[in-house]
Amino acid sequence: MSLEPTIPATELNRSCPECGSGFTVESVASRRKYCSPACREKGCAHLPKQRVCPQCDKEFTTDLSRKRKFCSAECLVAFRRSEEQEARLCPVCDNPFQAPKTVRTVYCSMVCRQEAERLRDQALKEERDRRLAQMAPPTLSARIELPPPPPPARANNRQPTPVRDPLEPTATRNCPHCQQPITIVALLATSEAARPTMPHHRTDVVPLRRTP
Repeated sequence: MSLEPTIPATELNRSCPECGSGFTVESVASRRKYCSPACREKGCAHLPKQRVCPQCDKEFTTDLSRKRKFCSAECLVAFRRSEEQEARLCPVCDNPFQAPKTVRTVYCSMVCRQEAERLRDQALKEERDRRLAQMAPPTLSARIELPPPPPPARANNRQPTPVRDPLEPTATRNCPHCQQPITIVALLATSEAARPTMPHHRTDVVPLRRTP
């Protein structure tokens, strides 16, 4: 036998203020007011609420949605941009500026960027000039020795052999009969002159043939 007091059913029955349908709660202490989550969402949306905008810190009243946090669309865009950007310091003019976190922006403007490039080029030129000034000129022993130039070609002093006249006397002999000196002329001076040619148009010359 249960000793708990009996709760009347009328105390457990409730009516949804959004759609008007009835529903039953588990206990009298239940704080349930709507019959479903959809009706609860609709009922809470129409209730005005006081909130503070996280961008401009102004208090505003909203009855559109529970998720609304900003008083206007401008504050929403400005807040998102502020989250995506960060404060940086320009290394040329030392002025602070805002830049996106995902972008590697170093200088606040194009003027400062060009000035930084000019200073960097000037520093590189000074460093290059300093290194060239420290380098000593090469000594004579360290220079590359080139081979001596070839001697000039000697002039050919040999005289050309003169062409001898074939009718010029070449030797002198004594006649074996009268013992008088005679001059011998080398008529057969060339190999062509030593081979007499015979005309082939002669028909009275009988060629020699070896008979068996």
